[in-house]
Amino acid sequence: MSKNIAKALLEVSIAEAIFFVVAWYLQSVVSTGYGWYSKAFMILIGVTATLFHGKPRKYGLTFGNFKFNLKWCIHITLIFLLIWLATLLFSALFGSFTAVDLKTLLVDLVWFFMFVGFAEEMFFRGYIQSRLNEVFRKKYRKILWINFEWREGTMITGVFFFGLPHILVGINPFTGNVAITPAVTVMAVLACFMGVVFGVIVEKTNSILVPTILHGLIDFTAFSLGRLTSMTISNIAVGIAMFLFFFLIFERLLLEEIN
Repeated sequence: MSKNIAKALLEVSIAEAIFFVVAWYLQSVVSTGYGWYSKAFMILIGVTATLFHGKPRKYGLTFGNFKFNLKWCIHITLIFLLIWLATLLFSALFGSFTAVDLKTLLVDLVWFFMFVGFAEEMFFRGYIQSRLNEVFRKKYRKILWINFEWREGTMITGVFFFGLPHILVGINPFTGNVAITPAVTVMAVLACFMGVVFGVIVEKTNSILVPTILHGLIDFTAFSLGRLTSMTISNIAVGIAMFLFFFLIFERLLLEEIN
């Protein structure tokens, strides 16, 4: 392992470790809403690290080709909106709909798009992935069935810094809580896969905009739609939306030329 690789791995590992320690501590001392503080801290770390390296554009904190990125954000949003409406109609017809006040949904909107989607994409893809891709030179020629070249740092970030750490959501050394359930394990495996997908999209678009919207839509649909229907129904809705994303969007997004 070269000195540059070791230095980059140490740097991003310390940054992520600091986040987890602070998040665990906040969870142990703040009775409710600690996530707002911890994710704000995540944003602070990511922005600080990016500015420290002086590469906000290279680290994806731009709109890239705004027209290209906006186009695909709209396509992805339309898919999820269609699934939302179809799911609500289904739930209303079969008596599984629960009314939720508009304020709750608006708070969810801010939480999932700003404090989950943006915070995590900026920290993991914008900062950590970009930093690791500066030192890891290996490239892969395909992602799933698609001929698209992407880099090793993206895979390392998606699996080892984003996906697998999802297991730690069931652990808190400050409270002594240890709960690695099958659901948490499945979530971590899915996060590994989606972490790579988000990262490959950043490589294509040179921006965290599209993965931020996709990330926010996935979580907002799963949890906020779950308030209105049920978590089982909302998770099925997410599965259908993601099937449509991979069937209709993913390959076209990666292979379309950016003018």
